[in-house]
Amino acid sequence: MVWNEKKIWSFSVLFSLTVNLVILVVLSLYWLSLHYTKTEEQPVVVELMEIPARREPLGEVSQSAELAELNPPQEMRDAQREEVPQVQSEIASEMQQKKEQVRIPKPPVELPTAENIVERTSPSGARLFNPGENIDVEENMKWQGVEAEATIKGQLEMAGQSSRLAHLAQEGMQRVESTVGETLATGELLPPTTGVERRSPFMKRPIAVVVENAPQARPQAGLGVADMVYEIMTEGGITRFLAVFSSESADAVGPVRSARPYFALKAKEHDAVFVHSGGSIEAYTYMRELALDHIDEMRNFQPFWRTKERQPPHNLYTSVTSLRQEAQKLGYNRPVRAASFAVFTSETNREGKEVPRVEIHYGGDYQVRFDFRSDGKQYYRFVNGEPHVDSGTGRQISCSTVIVQVAEHKAKDSEGRLEIRFVGQGSGWIFTGGKGMPIRWEKRNLREKTRFYYPDGEEVKISPGRLWIEIVDTRTKVVF
Repeated sequence: MVWNEKKIWSFSVLFSLTVNLVILVVLSLYWLSLHYTKTEEQPVVVELMEIPARREPLGEVSQSAELAELNPPQEMRDAQREEVPQVQSEIASEMQQKKEQVRIPKPPVELPTAENIVERTSPSGARLFNPGENIDVEENMKWQGVEAEATIKGQLEMAGQSSRLAHLAQEGMQRVESTVGETLATGELLPPTTGVERRSPFMKRPIAVVVENAPQARPQAGLGVADMVYEIMTEGGITRFLAVFSSESADAVGPVRSARPYFALKAKEHDAVFVHSGGSIEAYTYMRELALDHIDEMRNFQPFWRTKERQPPHNLYTSVTSLRQEAQKLGYNRPVRAASFAVFTSETNREGKEVPRVEIHYGGDYQVRFDFRSDGKQYYRFVNGEPHVDSGTGRQISCSTVIVQVAEHKAKDSEGRLEIRFVGQGSGWIFTGGKGMPIRWEKRNLREKTRFYYPDGEEVKISPGRLWIEIVDTRTKVVF
């Protein structure tokens, strides 16, 4: 038999394909045997439950008894039908008990306990209220009109969130706001910086701004129109101001600097919105613990700007209008009780020592002097022998009353940070109308206001006009 070349090649290709196909099938079966094993059938477990007999067995019984058992009379069959539901109920109860035994317990849920709410910012001081409890108005508050409204409003807001209490609080607030700006009879409480008589003891909320007093910051802006200014020592032998604005506005106030705890304390006494640029850790602690509303340039930068005429950090300024707009955004604007100074009248005039000049030697570049001019009945302020001018108005700063409060100062760290004892009692002087008189001051706790008294115990009365309060150490030299 003769094979040609074409047949040989065809046979070879067919044979190769057949061998390869066989090898592929064998390998596939082997691979499947390794990766897929037959799953063993799981046995079905059937749990049998023994049903209790209706009665105890009687041992040997006769054939007739067995027949009677197989064919019970009609009365017995009826009784058996009545027992079936009972048996089923017992079985269901037993099964439910077994299910409860194997049930996974849920994690315990801790419900919040009712806690007392501390009223920190109410006009009446810190008190404890349980949410939703009834509010009892004190007898001494029933005759005080709008002041009682404000106190009750604060209590209602802290006592609960029910719609009834919220409605009463809103009505009280509207009555308080409607009295702001009315005429006040002579002798009642007033902002000490205005001669306008008011009938309402409420006014716009003050703005208290920390203002720098380094030589690079002079002349400052806004101090000449502030209702009240505190001058207090800080670390490094320098002083700073806390300018309180209530009756008037200033287009520029500054330079604004950082806070210290005693500035926050004084701002709290007037229920003012505290304005600063940063501050010490202790100052922020005071602001938090006193629930003090504040505007910090580090967080609320919109009301502030920097000028090009001075180098930072002595070029940060703000305005009273911008601060009030920011306070409105933050929810700080509300009427508040006027400053706790009684009005100085001719009937309460006291004879004191003639004092035409008062000198306060803080040290270094902080030599302060007040000269009295009888023509305007004002004390004019000097720094290092030069008139202290407000850069905003271009006029020399003046006031109608100067109070010198003596408080103990103590350095508490290596950086010279001061601790000033403002809680307790101390001495001082008041200068008004060209006369000076010794006084004493008293502050019972951090949240109460500082009260000033004459030596005979009568509370100090302030003449209408601007007020400067100079805080000095027991070692500071005061000459008059």
